[in-house]
Amino acid sequence: MEIINSTSRLPYLAKPLFVALGNFDGVHRGHQTILRAVEEKATAEKGCSAVLILNPHPINALRTGKPVALLTDLADRAEIMEELNIDYMIIEPFTSAFAALEPLEFVKRVLVDQLKVAGVYVGENYRFGKEGKGTAPKLGQWGRELGFTVSIQPLVTYKHNKVSSSLIRNLILNGEVKKAADYLNYFFFREGTVICGRGVGNRYIYPTANLHPTTELLWPGQGVYLTAVSRVKEDLLFGVTNVGSLPTFKVNDKCVIETHILDFNERIYNQTIRLSFIEKLRDTEAFPSLEKLKEQIGQDILAGRRLIDKIRMEINGSGNPLQAGCSVLRS
Repeated sequence: MEIINSTSRLPYLAKPLFVALGNFDGVHRGHQTILRAVEEKATAEKGCSAVLILNPHPINALRTGKPVALLTDLADRAEIMEELNIDYMIIEPFTSAFAALEPLEFVKRVLVDQLKVAGVYVGENYRFGKEGKGTAPKLGQWGRELGFTVSIQPLVTYKHNKVSSSLIRNLILNGEVKKAADYLNYFFFREGTVICGRGVGNRYIYPTANLHPTTELLWPGQGVYLTAVSRVKEDLLFGVTNVGSLPTFKVNDKCVIETHILDFNERIYNQTIRLSFIEKLRDTEAFPSLEKLKEQIGQDILAGRRLIDKIRMEINGSGNPLQAGCSVLRS
């Protein structure tokens, strides 16, 4: 997949172009339905498939208060979209001038004049243009008038719920990462560079790989999780990850990400690892001593190991959705 910064930089295409519109935060099951439809149409018409994404995300660019922590950054979305065989990811800067475009002006200037689309794919709740006044049905009307097709995809229902980024965000914040994976169609993951911690784990408890959480991206709610750890070495590894405060050490004012990687004793400072969150093991709690904390972490490790055989069976039955994070979607 080729990444294009700005619609104005898309090279001339001799083939018809079919474009999915939306910001696709999370690239969840609903988004995947739209993207697969675009790819299938482009293949059938011997054309090209593309996704048009606005950056920064409009929900934050237009928000005056605290920004919403996103499920995925652009690199995450690009990785998943490449697996779905999308040809181009077009990233359009979401400037004040762009935000001021009236819906019809956006259609004419961006979709028709710059992209010369043959077809457009959107979800039924897609909004666009100044103040979000443009709607999917209106886009369909303008498409008929201006010579391109518009496919409006219904919202996807999975396990009796409408799949949405907000639903998944709430699940993750509540620590329900296993349920969130059902709606994402992959295990929720975060990536970061291993940093030096306080050294207490190495000396007194269990050694950990520590990450510094970015505030722009969502992290699971406080708790202890079974995680898959990748990009450390070729073999798939598992870990027990604490997210949140460290009440035993009276550290309650910041988010800490500490992972004890099972059956692994190499030093990996300054290396990039990815944590795929499999299941929450327990809530965060304070312990009266380091000995009690170490005892509990030992129990967490045993609980995690009991889940690992089950996880490996799932991997063998559906490709490998954990290796390199989400490099293989579940279906």
